[in-house]
Amino acid sequence: MDDEVDDEEEDPTCPTIPFTVAEKIRWRREWRSALVVKGLGRRVSYIPLARRLNFLWARNGEIQISDMNNGCFLVRFRSHKDYEGATMGGPWLLGDTYLTVHRWFKGFNPWKTEVTSTMVWAQLPELPIEFINKEAVMKIGEWLGKPVRVDRATELGARGKYARVCIEVNLTQPLISKFKIEGVTYLVQYEGLDDLCTDCGTYGKKAGKCHCVPAGQAM
Repeated sequence: MDDEVDDEEEDPTCPTIPFTVAEKIRWRREWRSALVVKGLGRRVSYIPLARRLNFLWARNGEIQISDMNNGCFLVRFRSHKDYEGATMGGPWLLGDTYLTVHRWFKGFNPWKTEVTSTMVWAQLPELPIEFINKEAVMKIGEWLGKPVRVDRATELGARGKYARVCIEVNLTQPLISKFKIEGVTYLVQYEGLDDLCTDCGTYGKKAGKCHCVPAGQAM
């Protein structure tokens, strides 16, 4: 048994149910290849989500989607290859809503699980053409979050208007909204993150409504 019981505070009306380590290992085994999915900033419905994920993720085997509380869904995979593709791929969207994707962990509680990070596409408009390449854009991405990859057009240098990089960002910290190269300031546009203050980079508050803007200066 690995359940601990505090005898001093034992309540006879609230018994502690003991499970053995072997039992818990056995029951948790089937969830090891499961992902927790949740819409970023808004709730998503089961049916359109199931259709989308079956199209995107069920490449080599079936997936099972369980509707949880607090807008969370639990997705189990029969194919480990599909599981790794869903985990390492992305960012994933349903319409214009980002889907946050995280590995299941023991004791998962949808009411107590906070979304702290997600993968997003960041656009870097008006970069000089010599910086629109994989090496340069991935280096810029390191200052924005955890860079994952650039899109095909950026890698090939086939688009001169902007570069595009997929990054994993920490939503509990202000996002970088601008940067400088050789003294020139360039802006960062995070696709799909509408509730983002472009003045300080705080997610969940739009520019003009964020506390970082002094009263009377909001446009």
